[in-house]
Amino acid sequence: MGDKKSNAKGVSPHLFHLFIAFVKAMFGAVKIVLAILGVLFLLAVTSLLPDVPGCKRFSRYRSYPDMKALMDAEKDDIIGTVAYERGGTNFTFVVLKPCRFLASGCAVLVYDPEGRLFDKTGDEGDDGRFQRAWPRPWCWRHAETVRRLESIKMPEVSFCAPATMREFAEYMSQATRDFDDPAIPQEKRGIKFVCKESVAAKTGSEKQKPDATLIPCPGVVATTTAWDVLTNVCHSVGCKFEVGNGKVEIGE
Repeated sequence: MGDKKSNAKGVSPHLFHLFIAFVKAMFGAVKIVLAILGVLFLLAVTSLLPDVPGCKRFSRYRSYPDMKALMDAEKDDIIGTVAYERGGTNFTFVVLKPCRFLASGCAVLVYDPEGRLFDKTGDEGDDGRFQRAWPRPWCWRHAETVRRLESIKMPEVSFCAPATMREFAEYMSQATRDFDDPAIPQEKRGIKFVCKESVAAKTGSEKQKPDATLIPCPGVVATTTAWDVLTNVCHSVGCKFEVGNGKVEIGE
């Protein structure tokens, strides 16, 4: 009887201590999990609060129903603009600095052909609705190339038959290098233009004067941008183009 009692007394405390240690371990694990969830919850809530620095900027951005007003007032925050065609309508994306805490993408405002605000997102990287409405590739990450095309001032040029789109691409590659910002190192100047074989033989608009060429018109004071030349020529010939990183590809 004595042996049985001593065994019972010896085993019970041991099991009890194991149980207590297990409960403490479980509580510790639960506390860690709750702490992690709490931090994630606070981050999520914080990213939505309008008082967080950056979120106020998006409220300010979307307060401009007119694209020109936005471009004039927020030019320091604009990363670039990107042309986007959907259903035969040409829209303009104005890509701005990220506006949310831990944002995975930029703020983007979409304007219609009349320059009126059509759509918007504060974080295009996480906004599923926006991504479905405006499927990639619209390449805001290459908006820097668009900005450079818009900043390169070129003498007024004309384009017509028999000049081909291949010749136009070669001309633009050289012209953007010649008229690029002098502050840019020589080896980094210009935008590379590539013409697909499917449109290489297409010729310029017959509406131009018969003697018009791709050579800058002598004595013309008015200037235009490389972006205007590209969009106008492609539109008149019926071609489309895609802007890449330091490159423009002209195709059907």
